[in-house]
Amino acid sequence: MGIKLRILIVHHSLNGVGGGERVALHIIKALQEAGHEVELGTVEKTDWGRVLRISGVRLRSIPREFSLFPIKLNAFGIYQRPLSALSLLFRRGYDLTINTHGDVMPVPTTITYLHFPVFALLVEEPWRFYVKYSRPFWRLYFEPYRLLQEKLARVIFSRTVLLTNSTFSREVIRRCIGRNAVVVYPPVELDDYLSLPLDRKEDVVISIGRMTPEKNFHLILDVARLLPSVRFYIVGAVHGATSVQYYKRLLRLKERRGVRNVEIIPNAPHSLKLELLMQAKVYLHTMIAEHFGIAVAEGMASGCIPVVHESGGQWEDIVERGRYGFGFSELEPFHIAQVVDRALDKWSPEFVERIRRKAEHFSDVRFRRRIVEIVNRVTL
Repeated sequence: MGIKLRILIVHHSLNGVGGGERVALHIIKALQEAGHEVELGTVEKTDWGRVLRISGVRLRSIPREFSLFPIKLNAFGIYQRPLSALSLLFRRGYDLTINTHGDVMPVPTTITYLHFPVFALLVEEPWRFYVKYSRPFWRLYFEPYRLLQEKLARVIFSRTVLLTNSTFSREVIRRCIGRNAVVVYPPVELDDYLSLPLDRKEDVVISIGRMTPEKNFHLILDVARLLPSVRFYIVGAVHGATSVQYYKRLLRLKERRGVRNVEIIPNAPHSLKLELLMQAKVYLHTMIAEHFGIAVAEGMASGCIPVVHESGGQWEDIVERGRYGFGFSELEPFHIAQVVDRALDKWSPEFVERIRRKAEHFSDVRFRRRIVEIVNRVTL
């Protein structure tokens, strides 16, 4: 083992248990396995029981955690992110700091894992057409933050090792910031998924992700009505007011439309997610321009054929433009249902074994090895 380092991970909140949180957890795990002392700075205290149960990530130990911001603001939540970094000015003794949340902070960190530049949401297509910040009230709320992030990015990101999650995100970062980020694909716990047998597959379609509007889970209810003999599962973490509202909206729509072949499962433990993936033949992803899409790779490793929108990292990096799955070009239920039906017909053990081999490119072991290599290179 090399030199033991004291390392600080900065992440706004792990409680959302989305892809960004999984990246943060595996970075913690990688550094712990390498023998380093890891601490965690958050704004919202971590509910470790919930986070580990939903994510399925197993850490050597729970890292020491402290609050980056003394007051939790129910309003102006995004403005806590840059403000919270100011507390780092008063903390000393770390050999390096890693920003896994990705937002630009006024205090540079040694390494930044930038999932997607937030200020591109209102500039780049297609996000500016559907994010809530494009609406008049939210635009007023978001615009100062966007301008702050845009101004800080060119200065702060020139002083950090910049990582990102896909070649798709790297291109957006290059256009918006003028920097070439290093692609480190997010981690997929392959041992959990590749060990699932293929002989229990049924005509089941599964979708996994945070219960938030940009995931477009509401479309799946209409897709399911067009395929009444197919069972659908929508599985995802519910955290925060927006997520709770969207989850309730899904339940109302399901009841109002009388959809009986869809089950909506909030905050499912990792074990239940594995059980459902073992049954499913198709993984359906309805988000436009997903930055990467860890759940797509998880579905592939589980023996599901991915059906994704023809955009983002899901299409370019994971499915490779149709080489390892199917794509749809329109967010239109009839069109999506046709593609799902085609994928169900295509399913065979031989076909999905090739898809599983592609998923091995996104191994959690490979991810952690890359992170340790980068940390070693920075500290040498």
